[in-house]
Amino acid sequence: MTALHAPLPHRLPWGERGLQAFRHLYVHIPFCKHKCGYCDFNAYAGMDRLMPDYVDALERELIFARERYPFQQLETVYLGGGTPSLLPAPLASRLLHFIRANFNVAPDAEVTLEANPASTDETKVAAWLEGGVNRLSLGVQGFDRRALAVLERRTDAAQATHAFGLARDMGVANISVDLIYAVPYQSLTTWLDTLRRAIALGPDHMSTYCLSFEEGTLLYRRRAEGKVPEIETDLQWDQLDAACVELEASGYHRYEVSNWARGGGFESRHNQAYWRCGPVYGAGAGAHSYATDGANAWRWWNIARPRDYIAAAPVPKADGEELDPRKAAAESLMLGLRTAEGMTAPAGFDVELNRLRRQGLIRRVDGRIVPTRRGLDLHNQIALAVL
Repeated sequence: MTALHAPLPHRLPWGERGLQAFRHLYVHIPFCKHKCGYCDFNAYAGMDRLMPDYVDALERELIFARERYPFQQLETVYLGGGTPSLLPAPLASRLLHFIRANFNVAPDAEVTLEANPASTDETKVAAWLEGGVNRLSLGVQGFDRRALAVLERRTDAAQATHAFGLARDMGVANISVDLIYAVPYQSLTTWLDTLRRAIALGPDHMSTYCLSFEEGTLLYRRRAEGKVPEIETDLQWDQLDAACVELEASGYHRYEVSNWARGGGFESRHNQAYWRCGPVYGAGAGAHSYATDGANAWRWWNIARPRDYIAAAPVPKADGEELDPRKAAAESLMLGLRTAEGMTAPAGFDVELNRLRRQGLIRRVDGRIVPTRRGLDLHNQIALAVL
């Protein structure tokens, strides 16, 4: 037994042991053409030559997982990254068909692929659709040239508009658009223009993320060196409020801290599995899995670097942890209060919940606790209170 395949120090659910079956599958594609300055995801530029070996390793891991863990019919499949749209069409097609051939994917499953506008073309969209992708998450991030430059996004408004139109014209019926606000040099006016241009495309779902300066990223270093300014708190809140006003006026409802859906049925079913602490199997470099047997919960994650992951497959686990009932309940509460629907209050958190209610962050509705608008805006305060 090699060191990479040795048992992990934590007691992890290596066998079924009464685990609830996985109904959600996440597949991580770690490749990027260029790593943006704000990104702290497990993503790597300049490793395209590893793609065939990486897909081989993914298939080995997925077969191992299918044989070792309980899976039922998959309700969601999510290809995230990195930049999954960088995979050449034949490799993407092969991976998508492999998943369908080896897992019971529900006929109405939500199958999402994250795409960068610059690597979205007709050949790839055709391969995605033929492989069963029915939801595209398009990483637009912005339309303002200066904001995109600060983020080091090597795409522009024209590429984003073209990619969206191409996907829609070819038959992608569910398209989500990601945007980032509170970017240095981004004014309220330019943010409003970005929002309105995104809304004009007609996406079914939108994610609006506040820029965070993560330690270790290029943008974090640039701010520390004084090369980009601090963000004014008032401007950050004005931009968040503008998003709420513009999106609600355009028929989108805010169902989670950073996520908006149009009409009914366009909420991200895969992300809802995370917010509800559903069992999710994560395959690929650095991917995380979460499992429960109803009383106990476990989280484990894979080796992060692609070359090491390839060498370790089919058992690329790096480490993990068992969550005691109190910690598992606290995480469930924290995640459940990210969503507008809230959740049934768990036992043992009366003190914390009463404090949050007095602060105007939550309220009780029909036996559930739900975040107020203030609670959604200040969810970090909820997280600090319950974790």
